[in-house]
Amino acid sequence: MTEKDLMLDGSHMPEYDEIVGYMNLPARNLWENINNFIQQRYKSSPKIMYSSCSGKPGWNMKYQKSGKSICTLYPEKDGFVVLIVVTLDLMPVIEALSEEFSEETLQTIRTAKPYNGTKWLMLQVKNDLQLEDVKQLISLKQEAIAR
Repeated sequence: MTEKDLMLDGSHMPEYDEIVGYMNLPARNLWENINNFIQQRYKSSPKIMYSSCSGKPGWNMKYQKSGKSICTLYPEKDGFVVLIVVTLDLMPVIEALSEEFSEETLQTIRTAKPYNGTKWLMLQVKNDLQLEDVKQLISLKQEAIAR
């Protein structure tokens, strides 16, 4: 099996180390950073799952806490995508903090279509700034859930 199809081959569930090895630097470091952040802060272990969803098919890692989704990570060669589902009632809080987010992240947030009282944010991470945006959104979402 070639590395190229590792994330799309539904017949072989990759181990965490295979996923990390699939990614190039600096994406690999960003990936390990977000995984460590979620595991340490939220005491959550990843579940490696296969998705045949046309939006983002392939292997991914899901994080949950108390049965609720924290986020889903989709590895790519030179980065990764993070799916964070936020409720619409969190949008005013996110907008109030808009100066703290990159333009790219704000564009994704503002153009995401509402769906059943939520927004599904598919955020590309290829640098430290995008990674910090994702961490902040995860933290805001988890604080709102805890209330």
